[in-house]
Amino acid sequence: MGGLNNVILAGITVRSCPECGSLVPKIPKMEALHDCIAHALVKKEERLTPAEIVFLRKSLGWSGTDFADNLHCDKSQVSKWENGRVVMSKQNELLFREIIARGKKIADYCRTDAARKEGNRVVSLFVKIDEAKRQWTDEWR
Repeated sequence: MGGLNNVILAGITVRSCPECGSLVPKIPKMEALHDCIAHALVKKEERLTPAEIVFLRKSLGWSGTDFADNLHCDKSQVSKWENGRVVMSKQNELLFREIIARGKKIADYCRTDAARKEGNRVVSLFVKIDEAKRQWTDEWR
């Protein structure tokens, strides 16, 4: 999902192409899904991965240059974070999460919990569509 290999979508329809056999998912409310994922990433306890940093940057509509300008750093530093060559400092990560949170309505965002755990265990984001409410929900597993 958008470069995030740890996001699992549930409750969507997946069709098989009759010609080539490729699986084609039907994903409703794509923008709401991206917002749901961004919301979950902002409040997750583990540090952000390089792919998650890229996803969040793109969710803001920022280029690498925009990202560098907004975090007052060099563009090459952004590239290092996004390619995993350098771990983003906790201060920059918390600032980045705050920027994302400010643009979203996240009532249960808790800055003290975010980014407090080192990223030494793999976690997956389980995202499910609630057909009755027509909205996405998230859970880290």
